[in-house]
Amino acid sequence: MSSPSPLAQWFAGLAHSIHQSDPAAIGLVVMVLAAGSAYCSWRTWRHVSNIRLIEDTPTCKIRSAPQGYVELEGLGKLMDGPPIIAKLSALPCVWFRYKIEQQVKTYNKGHTQTRWEVIDRGESTETFWLQDDTGRVVIDPEGADVTPRHKDNWRSSSSVGGIARRPAGVSSFFTSDIGSGTYRLTEERINSGERLYALGLLKSVSSYISQPTVDEDVREMLKDWKNDQPTLLQRFDLDKDGKIDEKEWMLARSQARRDVMKNRQEQVIHSADGLNVLGPTRDGLRPYILSAFTQTELTKRYKLWAALYAGACFILGLAAVWVFNAKFM
Repeated sequence: MSSPSPLAQWFAGLAHSIHQSDPAAIGLVVMVLAAGSAYCSWRTWRHVSNIRLIEDTPTCKIRSAPQGYVELEGLGKLMDGPPIIAKLSALPCVWFRYKIEQQVKTYNKGHTQTRWEVIDRGESTETFWLQDDTGRVVIDPEGADVTPRHKDNWRSSSSVGGIARRPAGVSSFFTSDIGSGTYRLTEERINSGERLYALGLLKSVSSYISQPTVDEDVREMLKDWKNDQPTLLQRFDLDKDGKIDEKEWMLARSQARRDVMKNRQEQVIHSADGLNVLGPTRDGLRPYILSAFTQTELTKRYKLWAALYAGACFILGLAAVWVFNAKFM
């Protein structure tokens, strides 16, 4: 009879060690493995859902795009005014994200251990244009799942933005460490003029900015009328007794509501051809996606991540069951 393989012997020894271990500690390990498996399962579902949304949502031209959840494509363009400057490289762009890590060394029993600790991170929230051959909309990147095409990673002796420039000659596609220093800097960018894919909630500027309610507008209008007593009496003092009674005040309130509704209708007509903003949906089932990759490239990336998370879900779940059986069965 052939002897067990080294791998089988290793698993048998591990199972014996687990069986002899503290039940509470093994229970905690099983819970962590199960939680990891559940998280990977959720991430797999999210990526598959994103793939279906991208493939099933039709791409609209900007001029004819309806208000609501839409899919757009166009070029990212800077707005008038101060340019958007990336924090670390000081390069102009329409969007950037950065991370600064510091090298930390610890000494334990004569051995030096090195790790990288994040000391600063962030991303831009400035708006920019998305433009196609029919028109343009404002992109509000805050809250978006952004996939940029350009990523730089380099080392520096300084963590100060604008001083910690990337070394000359580093390609915008270069992703591995270059240079030396105790700081590791990572920067991602979307450059002006790049073609972008966007999936989000399209609203007019007037509805995107929070507006007061009709009742609030009515109260404000009545307050203004009260401050102009001669005009108020001239309009609503029907019995000419020099004061506004309850019936006349109800008439004033009705007129104020009609005036507010008329003003709002005129604002809608006036802003019909105005600016629109693409932003987050506040709905977990309808993500806000902004990508410098094409739809085909983006779906391939999501499929790859979905496959990786699905594999991790299976491995972690199998490990949880095996550890549980080794200890309690």
